[in-house]
Amino acid sequence: MQSTGKIDRQFRYRAYFWLMNASFFAIIYSFVELLVGRVTGFDPQDYMPTFAVPIFYGPILVFMFLVPMFLICARFMRDEYAEQLWRRTSVVLAYATAATPLLCFILGWIWYFATGHTDAKQVHWSLRWMADKVVWGDALMYVWIGYMMVFVVIFQFLRWRDS
Repeated sequence: MQSTGKIDRQFRYRAYFWLMNASFFAIIYSFVELLVGRVTGFDPQDYMPTFAVPIFYGPILVFMFLVPMFLICARFMRDEYAEQLWRRTSVVLAYATAATPLLCFILGWIWYFATGHTDAKQVHWSLRWMADKVVWGDALMYVWIGYMMVFVVIFQFLRWRDS
């Protein structure tokens, strides 16, 4: 009976890393698709049948948003090494959370004055995101999505660096 308990624990520990890998690959795929779409205008959804779009993108969305949320909270699936990585990731993410808004505003203002637009009504197109009004629900969604993605990327980077 103890051998099945040990096998079950080992499977959970391995499954944690498998799910983290799947989440990382979903994030990378989405990022590459976004870049390719912005540069070339190619959208894979244009070449898919309508019924295939949710079938294809549904699992990607699950692995990008729900699985990382579960993995952040699922302490029972982490062994000692995964727990140590989780803690290190949390520390790096806390630093990033504190520094990123300030860095964005500093770089935004530098770019604002570098483009020569001192009139607030003539904002350069690259700075529109600073002037646009954002709905609370959208802001909360973007922060949540960004937090999940950055957690997975930092976790995988620290894991890669350890190996």
